[in-house]
Amino acid sequence: MRHARALGLAAPLLGTLAAAVFAEAALRAAGFRYAHHPLAFRYVRTVAGIGADQRSDDRLKHIEYGLDPVLLWRPRHIPGVTNTEGVLGPDWAVPRPPQARRIIALGDSCTIAGDTPYPARLERLLKARSASWEMWNAGVGSWSSFQGRQFLEQRLALYQPTVVVVYFGWNDHWLSWSVPDKELPAHLSKRWRLLKTVEKSRLLQGFLRAADAIRPGVKFSERTPPRVSLDDYEANLRAMVRAARAGGGEALLATAPTTLSPKHPMTRILCEETRNFFDPGAINRVHDSYNDRVRAVARSEGACLADLARAFAGAPDPSGLFTDGFHLTARGHRLASELLLPEVLKAEAHACGPRSASPRRG
Repeated sequence: MRHARALGLAAPLLGTLAAAVFAEAALRAAGFRYAHHPLAFRYVRTVAGIGADQRSDDRLKHIEYGLDPVLLWRPRHIPGVTNTEGVLGPDWAVPRPPQARRIIALGDSCTIAGDTPYPARLERLLKARSASWEMWNAGVGSWSSFQGRQFLEQRLALYQPTVVVVYFGWNDHWLSWSVPDKELPAHLSKRWRLLKTVEKSRLLQGFLRAADAIRPGVKFSERTPPRVSLDDYEANLRAMVRAARAGGGEALLATAPTTLSPKHPMTRILCEETRNFFDPGAINRVHDSYNDRVRAVARSEGACLADLARAFAGAPDPSGLFTDGFHLTARGHRLASELLLPEVLKAEAHACGPRSASPRRG
């Protein structure tokens, strides 16, 4: 009698468990994933609606991301695609061999998206001069300068790059998702165990998506802070310049080119659909202010500068350099690599410019 009653009580639990296991397996088979952070490189393409041309490198660009307590999210190691750090390029010997000249290209989707992105093209130009050059494309979709700085300060001493190319400026002035990037590690740490559990279960991710569909979304306004404020952006750039020098190398700063304007179709998407920005009329003014800080840091720190923004604006048919107003076409990546080449050589020779005797604290 008791045995039958126990079976009767257990049957619903077993049925629920079986349904959960089946649902988990079905969601995995369907490739379902959902989170409040980017899940993979393709996430950036989907959520931002970008038109990045990935035809020739499509196989290499499906890069999975995982949560990270410091970097917020980072690319995973995928054998044959990314190295043990999760970035494009071979694993580097540690310590750096005396003859090796290494470049880390730090950036966001503008660095890793496209038909043969500029780091690969730049590497070819450098290797035509010397086989001693090594390149890592450390562009990570949706990364800001905050994350680039954290990555550099964590890994620079180990790998000792000769030159660090720093190309950010878009995600920094997009609107923050909950709190500014510098506050996110503390914000996430309060629910880290829950986030990691959800990351492992497609069923829990399905419940999260359903909950997000029911509850009101985040209300953006002109008072929503950017992911990285203008002053924090400058501080991050200064920190990366100084970190590179402390490790015996040099940083090369790049401004972010664009053809966006208030009437550009991508501006409407950014302001109305993906909610990356609030006022379409202010997008050029805000972006220019971030590029101006790049130039100011290069001047005061004596760092090399590749002013891609000005060079692209003065190029014939600048619209043909972009897929969507800020990600580059094959022609855009080729021009970027050609503009970066002489500055990389100057940075390697520590010949960029005079350093300020009393640089501003960052």
